[in-house]
Amino acid sequence: MTAFKANGTPIVPTRGMESGLTNLAAAIEAEYGGMGLHSLTRFGKTTLAEYIEACHGWLDTPYVATLARLRDLKSGQGAFYDWFTARLGLQPITQQAPEQKLLRIVNTVTLKTQASKAKLFLFIMDDANLLEAESFQYFIDIDNALEEGGQRFFLLSLFQDNHTVGRREKINKLIVTPQVRSRFLTRYHALHGLRGIADLHTYLQRFEDEVETAPGSGVTLPRLMSPSLYDSGWRMCESAQLIWETGQQYRAAAGKQVDGEWPLKAFSLIANFLAQRTICKPMFSTITASDIELAVQFSDLAAYDGESGEVDFSDDDD
Repeated sequence: MTAFKANGTPIVPTRGMESGLTNLAAAIEAEYGGMGLHSLTRFGKTTLAEYIEACHGWLDTPYVATLARLRDLKSGQGAFYDWFTARLGLQPITQQAPEQKLLRIVNTVTLKTQASKAKLFLFIMDDANLLEAESFQYFIDIDNALEEGGQRFFLLSLFQDNHTVGRREKINKLIVTPQVRSRFLTRYHALHGLRGIADLHTYLQRFEDEVETAPGSGVTLPRLMSPSLYDSGWRMCESAQLIWETGQQYRAAAGKQVDGEWPLKAFSLIANFLAQRTICKPMFSTITASDIELAVQFSDLAAYDGESGEVDFSDDDD
């Protein structure tokens, strides 16, 4: 089954995403209260979170998932509960005491899990590196309250490496209290991008043969753009080695690290460029090095710094 982002974009599962899901399933099975995943920007953390929200087949245990992004979170227990309540789709009641706010959270989560015949509530915190340490203590309060009500809470924290804002950036297992660390961050893994030809081949094969353009469409984007080409047995994934080598050449020419990983965002742009602008051309027969060069240029792959996560901005005025 194809999973889709909130904006309707289909999600192509990567091998790195599969590894992240395997680690997550293991942490849930081991009965931890949470797990941390970290990566550089554009490696697919939010995409993975949206996949978890939309597709439940990777886990045997029925669950309800909520993806939360930091929006105007203020300090204090009551403010945190209001923020959490809003993530559940409810209007916060600011006049309530913290105990009442917590009870409302428990009741709402219980209704959501019961409606789905689930016992597990999976809360996904994107940009967890922006949270203050006290917020994790409030997550413990919610965890304890849900457990008393017969519900299981699991916090998946997504951290961005090399974050450079002024706020505390490394609220991870080095900074949080031992109680938080043992409950939520004992398991702490890297989320990998695309690490070589095999990863590119897998992505392209799924992009071509499995991932629908829209729910129920029954057709992938490359096949939609060039059906006769795919009826003949041609496959873009057979060009994975040439794509990797060309991309690495561009990265080396730009002075970038070439033994690292490619961000998911850049490669998804390459794949879509080839599907929508290359293979659908009249008289097309095979992908050439020139075709791939155009796709790599479009993706800004060479502008991405795999060590810092930074992107070089063009100084062109055009």
